[in-house]
Amino acid sequence: MWALFGGIASVLSILTWLGVSNAAELKDLLADSPPSSSSPAPYTPSSNAHTPDNPGTSEGGTDESDPEPSTPTPDPTEEAFKAISAGDCLAVYDTGRGGTTSIDWSVDVPPDPVSCAGEQAQVQVTATDTACPTSHGKSYWSYQSATTGNTTKLCLTRIYHATYCMLGQQSGDSISLGMMTAVDCRREPVPAPYNQIMHITGVYRAPAGANANNCRRAAGDQTRYWAWLVDDGATLLCTTIYQGV
Repeated sequence: MWALFGGIASVLSILTWLGVSNAAELKDLLADSPPSSSSPAPYTPSSNAHTPDNPGTSEGGTDESDPEPSTPTPDPTEEAFKAISAGDCLAVYDTGRGGTTSIDWSVDVPPDPVSCAGEQAQVQVTATDTACPTSHGKSYWSYQSATTGNTTKLCLTRIYHATYCMLGQQSGDSISLGMMTAVDCRREPVPAPYNQIMHITGVYRAPAGANANNCRRAAGDQTRYWAWLVDDGATLLCTTIYQGV
């Protein structure tokens, strides 16, 4: 009995030390107590951890997305070449300043197309970006872009107009015609190695066996003509040395 009274007294002493006056308060105290150090704390994943759904997040939580790809600088000259289509006609011609071995086009960039039926038309585009024929009255104009590295090519066929003038290189009785050239009939001097200005007297459908004799414009015509077959032999181009009239 004395032992029971001693145990109750010990419990009452402990409750007094904890500041608890009855058993109900003791129950509330135990309910509010934190878990003991021997119980593991629940695991909470870090908000900065890598997950498959957030591959662009670093351990420090900073988004390191890839930079936007840069847009290449456009090349206006290349765009002008690409804007030209087969069938277009251009007021473009060889100035003759490149001599007989190369062509010096009258402009650096293709201009807007003109009417193929008008006298401004000097060449017609027959194809683009392909191998171009280079026979009489046929050539090409190409441009390689320093920006893209691509080459654009225009295949050209010369359009001849009566009364217009071209450049010629005369040696003795023979004259070589600058087939893609055009020049003011009164221009002096002409660019070397050309030494003549040739006046176009007629552009005709070529008859069988066509030659300079088919260029005579009237019975008894004694004019000296030089003639060429162009358009794959379909057209007879008749010229004389320009006399200033």
